[in-house]
This record gives sequence, C-alpha cells and structure tokens, in this order.
Amino acid sequence: MFRNFPKELLVAVRITLVIAVLCGLVYPLVMLGVSQVAFNKQANGGLTPNPNGNGTVVGATLVGECYYETKDVSGAAVFQTTQYQGHTFYTVDPRYFQGRPSYSVQTTSSGTEVVMPLTPPCESSNSQGSNLAPSNALLIEQVDTYAGYLHCVGIDTAGSFTAAQLQQAVTDPSAHCLSTGATTTPIPVDLATGDFTSFDPDISVAAALAQVNMVAEARGLDPAKVHAVVEANITGRVLWIFGESDVDVLQLNIAMNNAFGAPPTLG
Repeated sequence: MFRNFPKELLVAVRITLVIAVLCGLVYPLVMLGVSQVAFNKQANGGLTPNPNGNGTVVGATLVGECYYETKDVSGAAVFQTTQYQGHTFYTVDPRYFQGRPSYSVQTTSSGTEVVMPLTPPCESSNSQGSNLAPSNALLIEQVDTYAGYLHCVGIDTAGSFTAAQLQQAVTDPSAHCLSTGATTTPIPVDLATGDFTSFDPDISVAAALAQVNMVAEARGLDPAKVHAVVEANITGRVLWIFGESDVDVLQLNIAMNNAFGAPPTLG
C-alpha cells in the first residue's frame, strides 16, 4: 500500500497544479479577454463619462444611482431626509427621474423593529434589503407611506404644482399634499418597493412616465417634450422576446441634461 504512495502523491500534485493553472489562471484570463473584446462596456461596469467631455465618470449604467437632494457646499453627497407620517425618507430631487428605493430593518433602543432607508444610499458597501415578506406589516406600511409621499411630491397625480410649490412639497409633504379625495393613479410598484440590493439601475416604463410631470414642472419644461425624451430612452426586450422594456435612470437623466441643459438650482 505504502510502496506506491510517493508515485501516487506525485501524480496528485501534478493533477492539482494542472487544474490550478487551467482553472485559476488560463480560464479567467481567457474569459477576461473575451469579455473585454465582446462586452467591453459591461465588463468594466458600464462606466459613463460626463457628457461635457472632461472625462469625469458620472456613474455606471449597471449600478443604481441616487437622485436625492444634497446641501453640502463642499460637493459631498450628504443626502437630505424628509419626515412624512412618522417615516424617514430621502428627499426626492424633483429635477431628476428617481430610481428604486432600498430599505433595511433596524432595531430601535426599545427593541422595536422599523423599516428604514439604507444609510448611506447607493453605497457599494451597504448592499442589503429588508428581507421582509410581501405580507409583512412593517413592509406594507413603509411601501404605502412612501407611495403617499411620492403622490405628495407630484408623481403620478392628476393635479400639478408650480415649481415653488413642488419644491416645498418635496421637503414638507404636508404643505401641498393632495387631499384624500384627489384624483391619483397608482404609483408603479417598482417606485415604491425596494430592489433589495439598492443597485437596480432600471425602472419600468410606467415608473418613468409617472415622473414626467414632476420633472417637467421642476425644470420649467413642456411635459410633452420630457415625455418624448423618456420614449427615446426605452430599452427593448432582450432579443425582442425576453423580459420587459425598461429605462436606465442614469441614461435618462443624462439625456435630459443633453436635451435641455443643466436643471435650474433648487429653491
């Protein structure tokens, strides 16, 4: 039995080295080469440069971006929050189309579980979801309240705000929130429900169209022109049969700036 042990050990070592080289070096390098040639943009994260041509990367088409209000004079992304019906939400920047929200479950000092937005949002080291079932009361309350907040800031409502009213409603929803009997249409589900990872870069076509009036009012534009930009940035199904048409939020907001210039300063 032990007479052949050195020979068998040598064979095992050789096989291990061959597999290590093939699977740990050759295969990854081949896949890297193929991806760089055939899928260069996707392999590099879909990095998107600033349209002004200065080479600065403004985001990635494969990673969800945040479009919330900031007030840090240094330019750091210190996102503002808004209180609405006892819940804390990141303050929507009405000049831009919004992506999907992300929630996490936190336990208060009293031991009560609450659903809170991820802090900080759109942070690669902070990818997590609530892990709550659709029937969970905490999640239902969060989604219902956030949908109400989106209605109050002018998303998918039959009414409209002036630019000044819209800005006030964003930071103080009670100021111009629609009355109980006001005509509204349901908020598209992906605008009010989290994507778990906080990295979903796309929204449904319905979610993009629901925001047309808000963005148009905040920028002082004709809603029909904003609608046309949304239509021009709809991505079709994969191979024309798989999945659903959607809109990349980053690309849509870049297209808006290309078409109409930088948005006006928030009031």
